[in-house]
Amino acid sequence: MKKILKIRQATEADLRSILLFEFRNRGWFSQFLPNQVLQQQTETYFKSLLRSKLKNLQYLVCLPNDVLIGRFNGQLLNSESIEVSYRIAKNFTNQGIAQYVLKHLLLLWASNGVKEVYAQVADHNKASMKVLLSCGFEVNEIQKNAINLAPEIHDCWVFRWSVTEDSYYKIARLDNIQVC
Repeated sequence: MKKILKIRQATEADLRSILLFEFRNRGWFSQFLPNQVLQQQTETYFKSLLRSKLKNLQYLVCLPNDVLIGRFNGQLLNSESIEVSYRIAKNFTNQGIAQYVLKHLLLLWASNGVKEVYAQVADHNKASMKVLLSCGFEVNEIQKNAINLAPEIHDCWVFRWSVTEDSYYKIARLDNIQVC
């Protein structure tokens, strides 16, 4: 499966596909994302995002027929740090796709000067925690009662990945990626 995936930067031309992806998966995503996050994802929101300086940190994961099955978003925290978030369509979970794409993005970002990558996960999202840990992230902190997924409030686990020669080459070795 992973060998036939396309990972590419999102453009304004992808707006319709992104909106359709979010709409089709809204119920699935609502288990892991606060309602206010889902409600802000309108056509206007995505247009502004894809026109902003963050447009180069928006990635799509597509099948060979260009069907969108995942999105990865980076947000600059400072010149050397990024926060990453990602979503995979429910029908494509538990196949190693998030891990595969995240490892590639970590290598890309690290080779472009990023020193740290952070991710926030609700305490019940064990699959996402597993992805992050398998990519070399470590738990940085746990924020109590920080995520409102009505009707429940969840703790937020903040993960951190930092560039070291060891972490960089470990990811490259695991995926047989040649590092030049």
